[in-house]
Amino acid sequence: MRYLRSFTAAEESTTTTVVVFPQAGAGCLRLRATAAALAPGTHLLGVQLPGREDRLAEPAAHSLAEVVDRVSGELHEPARRRPLVLLGVSLGALIAYEVARRLESTGTPARSLVVAAARSPEHWRTFPSANPPQAELTALLHSSVREAGLARYAVVPLRSDLRLMAGYEVPSAPLTSTSLHSVSGRRDTVVTTEQMARWCERAADYQGHQVIDADHHEFMDPDAVLGMLSDAVPGAAPHRTVRG
Repeated sequence: MRYLRSFTAAEESTTTTVVVFPQAGAGCLRLRATAAALAPGTHLLGVQLPGREDRLAEPAAHSLAEVVDRVSGELHEPARRRPLVLLGVSLGALIAYEVARRLESTGTPARSLVVAAARSPEHWRTFPSANPPQAELTALLHSSVREAGLARYAVVPLRSDLRLMAGYEVPSAPLTSTSLHSVSGRRDTVVTTEQMARWCERAADYQGHQVIDADHHEFMDPDAVLGMLSDAVPGAAPHRTVRG
């Protein structure tokens, strides 16, 4: 099954394609609410990894390379037709970054990449086999999931996504044709602003860092998504921010 889900129509008047990469363990179908709030002229796509939502019955992806191959392949034509903006949240930011690198290598670069609530790539070199203990994964879940007794189900796609990063090698060269902007949450206790500091090294055109009033589980909320896109997509709604 295809990795991309479309939430708005790609019409002749469309000026920008936005692709959102959700955090580990999450699906993209909640982007329907964001699509309803978008200004006309934006084609909104979400990346849906196997093992969740409408891909629940499918086996997990085997590797990061497999995911990058599939997503970048599906984005080749949209990137050729109009400016492409990538937005990745948490682990989704690492996947988006690797897709941005692949698109540059094939001559169809994204215009910009926004990485949110994501440790910069060098942190993954010491990640212990991308296979944390159950209690550590459970602690990453939203409190509502834990309180509803759904943790044992929710950690399954979370663990499979984290395993994609086992053996991750930090690229030696930065992005050259894609601008990069980083965003952290003032109330995020999972990923700190300091852990995101070295994203500035990952693109020749680094656009700076933004702090928004969000915790780690709020970056996929419509107002947060629209706020993070406000500089890259005309008509996106602002989110309350603190610049840093």
